[in-house]
Amino acid sequence: MNLSFRPQNIPPEERPIQVILASQSVGRKGLLEKLGIIFRTLITHVDEDAIVHKDPFKMIRARAEAKAQEVIKNPRLYNLPIEGRMLLIAADSMAVLGTTTFGRTHDKEETKAQLKSLMGKTHVFATATTIVFINNGIVKKTWDSLTKTKVTMRKMVPAELDAYVNRYDFSRFAAGYSINEVPWDFIKKIDGSYTNVIGLPFEELLPVLRKLEIIK
Repeated sequence: MNLSFRPQNIPPEERPIQVILASQSVGRKGLLEKLGIIFRTLITHVDEDAIVHKDPFKMIRARAEAKAQEVIKNPRLYNLPIEGRMLLIAADSMAVLGTTTFGRTHDKEETKAQLKSLMGKTHVFATATTIVFINNGIVKKTWDSLTKTKVTMRKMVPAELDAYVNRYDFSRFAAGYSINEVPWDFIKKIDGSYTNVIGLPFEELLPVLRKLEIIK
């Protein structure tokens, strides 16, 4: 969903806050669309694989923050408005099992390998969110958060796993799965935020949107 109306005859401080999602995640876009928000998406040039840390949760935080900073420091490159108010949303998600992280996969075989490692176990699905409120090009407020949800996945037989990875392009999703894309019962239990596992925890986002009166 793209911004389609920018009234030029209204003072910048009175114009609606422009929402920008620094992500091409299908799940995150879908969540914002369910809220009825007008927003624009963009892809950052951050090399996520170059940001590493022995603590997986610090790494996820660093990646989300890097995406936000990349956009803020390059307003012309990302075609940011120089006047008015803007809310930038950046996030990074991964599944974590022990100290091992599971991000987006590159092909079906990698997807199956990750799922085999997670099946029959409980892992932590973590999303780091960096939300930045900008007014006339100046950062006014930043909200940083890390949300963790425990996800228990049942085991699948080989034929079932093959059918699963052949049905959708799971390279788009952290850990190779999406809880809202397919009607499969491979998730036995979720302890914590459901929207977090989709990629954007409403528990962190909605209070900010209400505070800024983007939603009521």
